[in-house]
Amino acid sequence: MVNLNPQTISDIEECLKCLLQPNNEIIKMATDKLNGILKKSENSLYLYHLLQNSPFNEIKQLSAVILRQKLVAQWIKFDIPSRKYIKETILQLVLSQPSQLVRRSISEVIIIIARIETAAGTWPDLFPFLIQLTSHQDPITRQIQIHILDSLIQNVTNILKLCPQLPEVLKTTVVDPELSVRALSVKAIGSAIYAVQAESKVKPFIELIPASLQVIKQCIENDMEDDVISAFEIFNDLAESPYATIKLQIPLIVTFSIDIIKHPDIDNSIKTVAIEFLETIIQYQPKILKDKNLLNPILQLLFNILTLENNSADENDYEFNIYQSAAIAIKECGKSYSSKLIYYPILPLLKEYSDSANPNFRNAAMTIIQQLSYGCVETMKDDLDNIIQFVIRGLKDTDKKVKQNACVCIGKLSQTLTPEIYKYTNTIFPLVFDNLADPDDQFILRCCFALENFLLDLEPKEIKPILPNIMDKLGLLIQRDSVQVKEFTISVISSIAVAMELQFEPYFEQVLKTCLSLSKTDDPALYLLKAHSIDCIGSLIKTVPKERFKVHLVELFNYIHDTVENTKSSEVIESSFIFYSNAFEHFGEEIGEILPRIYLQVFKSATSDDGVVSHRAENKNVSGIDNEGEDKVIDEDEDYESISVRTSFLDEKSAAISCISVMARSLPVSYFPHIETTIQIIEPLTQYFHEEIRDNALLALQSLVIPTNHHFPAQTQWVQGDINHQVSPQMRTLLDFSFQIYTHIFTMERKKEVVARACGCIAQTIADLGPGAIAPYLGEVGQSLLKIFNNGLYCQTCSSPDTNDEADVENEEENDEDEENDEDAFDEDEDTDYQLINSAAECIIEMATAIGKEFKVYLEASLPFLLKLTKKNTLTSIRAVVIGTIAECFKLVESDYSGYLPRLYPLALKGLKDTSSKVQRVSCYLMGVLLQRSISSTEEQYTQALQLISPLIAEEDQERVVLDNAIGCVCRMIATQPSFVPVASALPVILSKLPIQEDREEVEPLVDALFVLFNTKFDLVAPHTQVIVQSLAPYFNKSNDLSLKQIITDKINQLISSLLARFPDQMKQVLSSIPEFNHYVNK
Repeated sequence: MVNLNPQTISDIEECLKCLLQPNNEIIKMATDKLNGILKKSENSLYLYHLLQNSPFNEIKQLSAVILRQKLVAQWIKFDIPSRKYIKETILQLVLSQPSQLVRRSISEVIIIIARIETAAGTWPDLFPFLIQLTSHQDPITRQIQIHILDSLIQNVTNILKLCPQLPEVLKTTVVDPELSVRALSVKAIGSAIYAVQAESKVKPFIELIPASLQVIKQCIENDMEDDVISAFEIFNDLAESPYATIKLQIPLIVTFSIDIIKHPDIDNSIKTVAIEFLETIIQYQPKILKDKNLLNPILQLLFNILTLENNSADENDYEFNIYQSAAIAIKECGKSYSSKLIYYPILPLLKEYSDSANPNFRNAAMTIIQQLSYGCVETMKDDLDNIIQFVIRGLKDTDKKVKQNACVCIGKLSQTLTPEIYKYTNTIFPLVFDNLADPDDQFILRCCFALENFLLDLEPKEIKPILPNIMDKLGLLIQRDSVQVKEFTISVISSIAVAMELQFEPYFEQVLKTCLSLSKTDDPALYLLKAHSIDCIGSLIKTVPKERFKVHLVELFNYIHDTVENTKSSEVIESSFIFYSNAFEHFGEEIGEILPRIYLQVFKSATSDDGVVSHRAENKNVSGIDNEGEDKVIDEDEDYESISVRTSFLDEKSAAISCISVMARSLPVSYFPHIETTIQIIEPLTQYFHEEIRDNALLALQSLVIPTNHHFPAQTQWVQGDINHQVSPQMRTLLDFSFQIYTHIFTMERKKEVVARACGCIAQTIADLGPGAIAPYLGEVGQSLLKIFNNGLYCQTCSSPDTNDEADVENEEENDEDEENDEDAFDEDEDTDYQLINSAAECIIEMATAIGKEFKVYLEASLPFLLKLTKKNTLTSIRAVVIGTIAECFKLVESDYSGYLPRLYPLALKGLKDTSSKVQRVSCYLMGVLLQRSISSTEEQYTQALQLISPLIAEEDQERVVLDNAIGCVCRMIATQPSFVPVASALPVILSKLPIQEDREEVEPLVDALFVLFNTKFDLVAPHTQVIVQSLAPYFNKSNDLSLKQIITDKINQLISSLLARFPDQMKQVLSSIPEFNHYVNK
């Protein structure tokens, strides 16, 4: 090593002594002086000299810590003799020190050097030295050995090439006499499994898992909680491993975890991490649990935890955490397994719990229903009559805790099971509303949560009669002292305003005044209330005519803009962005001059990562000492154990990206200057680690089509079927960029909801720009859609080894009889499965709409895949979507489909007999379109169809949407082959069920049928003219929300004009009694 200056040695030593003083001024002066001395890389060698020679352990340790900091950037700047000297001496130095702290600090220096030197192959003595420490008598030395090896495993590539003895070393150390050594070995084994990238080479480490489990058990017995938690973190990483040898060990770890959770004497903190591991396995390796019959024991265990006494509401309390972890694990079960495995087997248990005399069991039933609603959405919708009875019992329960949880349950179900849940409005609403006078604020919060979500999508006509009473109760609640009650009350008012729109106008001024008053606070403790108040102001935008709200706009924008500038609260900023979005969407270019300064705020949040925080396991550096070059040299320092993200930050970022979408779509002129900067951030956002950000980024990407097309329109308007229609060069550049991202999503995205969003964006692009826009990408998009329908896209296969083969489709019809015994085609989260299929179907329908007759070729290729999803074992909602998609495509692609009649006619018949109203509805639609589009359809087929449809129309309490489609089906049959339909008996029944209300698309076949009947069977239809015209009148009454497409309105006017021309006197008499048609009489 270079000759050292005694004065410099003395100066550095004196600085180090000062750093140990309890005087901040002395420490600061010493830090500044030391940083000056150590600017020269060679001066760091003095630290090594002091590490070797100082008589004081404190100086030695501090020298080692600072040397570690400096070596990151300075090691390669040392001359070769100095590096050689340190490597030759430091290994013995770590053994010779009497102080444990000094030895551990020296080991950190060794790690830094080793990470550089081993990569270059210039420290051949290191691994032989470490290996021979396995038999060292001193347990601290053996701990240091494993710690160094563990760090090198994580940070040095080809570790097995450099240290082929590593498996044998860990095999020995995992059974070391000293438990602390064994615990460190478990961590190193986990690191090795994660780091080694070849299955054949990872096998020896995997074989050490049983021994590792024994060590964890011993750690539990010795209260070594941190080591146990660390081990389970390793197991969580293994859950995502693709290696078969690791998967073989998962049942063993799961069984071990179950035993831990069952044990009455083990601490809840350890049980919680074990449950979290089970949750991870449920999420990433569900098939293993199912195949090894471990699912039911896990479920029973989780249910038992939910029935334990849980009086804590403190998220830092382990009693609360274990309860929450169990609930989340149940949620993942609902998302990862089919209803056959989860929902239906649990129903008897729910009844048992609901009937129990123990309120903990009744409370558990409410929690289970909440959690299952995330994954078993579609099944619960079909079985809502059954499931809602449990919740209603909970709302009536005498135990306050059960009642509260039932309110939360209503809130959750209102988020997932709409609109079906509104069937029970008259029962649910009074049970929640009547409790709003309860003095218990905690109970009120749950009631408000239920109301906020329940009222949000409720029909205004349901709310209007009770609105004064609701607002009176909420007015009293907002006066309570509890800040949380004020927050939740404001949220309920927001939901009502959104649901009622202009019918909320009488309350506008008072609510606006209250919200502004509550929002004008700088107290951090009131930021959530401020955020809720701003959110409510945004919900008021559509509650009054535009001109009335517009007088407040400038003042509100200025106030909210300044609020965003002066706050760091993500919740407040998120609510402000939601206000911006609502205002821009409603007023559009009328407020375009406001957009530029708002864009700057939104862009800043959209690109920010302030809420992502890296965590170090421990701080091994000295505060104030310069760490030049460290960030660049060490990208994956072992100190960085994890990252965490503030949920509120993600919500802010998501709201910002969503606002970008709204601005681009609603203000195409004003937004155009910002397209370039938006494009620059889109691709990174579509690859962001959180799926909600990726989802919103796709929406933002698609929205750029509108301003681009506004400024660079195509030379001609697109028409249906014109595949060769040319968009502008600027638009083509944007589309090339967009479809590159969509392709990446199809091939690499794991989350089905994000892929569903990509499908929706493609569908919207087709609707916006026509067939020519998508023509260059049609083949690739088409293949991806087919994979979705065959359950073969990456997002559908990445978490399961079972995939469907396209060859399966060939045997579709042969296997149809065995469908009841098949596993569900989609065996995971019902909601995301439905979203994905529904969005892919929407995409196909838009393609059919734009391409027209030429789409028939693609439809023929798609049909086998679609038919595969109409089997009885497929989710009801997915069957309904697929049948409806086939029908819609047949309707759009005008052609003779007689060739498909043998395959699709039985499908429609089967659907008409289905117990699900969703399937009945679309089967009526399919039957009508199929017979309409098939020239070769026979009278026998008409008769058979009518025999099944007639009961649907005649049923007294029939769902309106089923009835509308059944009427539409019969009308299509009459319009196509009136002679095949017994019009004399059918017509009075149909007329008695008019007007068509829910599915107003079916008014068109009704009018078509009436045209045919007046022209071909006048004697039969003439006596019903008054009733017919009267049934069409509601569509022209502006007080009814029964507006129609212009093409249907035109057909009705043509029908009436035709009748008026043929029978002027009779028709004028009929029309004069109907106010909506008086204008015909006055012509």
